Amino acid sequence: MDGQWAVVVGAGLGAGGAAVGALTGWVSTRLQTRTQLSVAQLQYAAQERAEAVTRRRAAYEDLVLRVDTVRRQMRIVRQRVREGADEDVLTADRAAVHDRIRDMQAAEWVLRLMLADEEQAAVSELTDAVYASHDALGEDVDAWLTTAEPGSPRRPGDAPRFGRTTAALQSQMMSFASGAHSRLYAHGPDGAGQMPSGR
Repeated sequence: MDGQWAVVVGAGLGAGGAAVGALTGWVSTRLQTRTQLSVAQLQYAAQERAEAVTRRRAAYEDLVLRVDTVRRQMRIVRQRVREGADEDVLTADRAAVHDRIRDMQAAEWVLRLMLADEEQAAVSELTDAVYASHDALGEDVDAWLTTAEPGSPRRPGDAPRFGRTTAALQSQMMSFASGAHSRLYAHGPDGAGQMPSGR
């Protein structure tokens, strides 16, 4: 009977050891799977943030480039006034300014769709500076067009109202670019951490 008991006890201990081993293996595998899943989730989140920063950076860049294109086209119109250009040439260049503003507005709305409410003000300040400069140029051109006597060539003029807005526009562009950089990279060059907000 003692021998049989030893066999039963041995079998029970063996089965218990196997069960404990299986349980330990299962727990270890489960912990390893959870760790791998957590790492994969962190990698995915980091990749998503990096892609979002890349898209936002491209949208910021596009808007700044469009604003600069408007600024340069407005300077061409001012140069036409200074040259006393033909009205047809001036009209075509003014129409080109309006086309560039439409391009800028398209870029503006692409960027606005990506921004939080608190980031919208910076975009408005930049576009407001463009519109103020454009309005000043329009006033200057209209005033210059009325100075010529009918049938006589126009004398070269200037655009003093526009001239007073160019420095403010340039300053606003620099401020916007600097603010965009801080909003994009407030949490490191890969955009790690919370998405930047505010100016």
